Amino acid sequence: MAGEEEIDAEKSRWKVAVSHLGYEVYVEREIEKLGRMSKSAQTPKRFSFLKKKQDSEPDYRELREEFRAFLQTMKENTDLYLWFALSNLAEREMNRKLESKVYHLFGDVASTFLFIQQNFDPSRVTSDLLTFLKDKISRIASPGAFDITGNASTVTQSGEHGEKLFLDSVNSLQKMLTEVRYDLSKYFKKDEAFGAASNEVMRLNR
Repeated sequence: MAGEEEIDAEKSRWKVAVSHLGYEVYVEREIEKLGRMSKSAQTPKRFSFLKKKQDSEPDYRELREEFRAFLQTMKENTDLYLWFALSNLAEREMNRKLESKVYHLFGDVASTFLFIQQNFDPSRVTSDLLTFLKDKISRIASPGAFDITGNASTVTQSGEHGEKLFLDSVNSLQKMLTEVRYDLSKYFKKDEAFGAASNEVMRLNR
């Protein structure tokens, strides 16, 4: 009410000041418009609840950054073990056939981690499920690639048993990579899952 009284007083003052040449009506309308603007500024906005809702929503940026850092660490660890495996094979002067298995794994590892990073959003799952999925990803590095490194050190030019252990560990890691891609793809959006699956089929058919 005090605001209306101030506006009325202001209207009277302006009317007295410019009450000639027809400007009185014009000034009165301007002051009334200012009064309406003042009232609207004091009235809560119709859509203020939208901002309140946004403020109350959790910020998942930190979670996504943490997950990206986790993926990068796991990939680097996996690559390191595979490089150790190549070194062990080179020391034993093994044939290129076994070395090519490891080089092929580098490509599979890179595509798997890129597949996850581009399509999986950790904020879409519960913390318990995310912990479970991260544990499966961790196993790609160890025991997956770590076992390949160990078995590569036991391979000899005439040792069929050592070579079999090495090839078994290679197959085991390839299986892990396939399972991880499948497990995480279940939590993509439908369009993302379809696109990712299509890209995977195209990659495998090259």
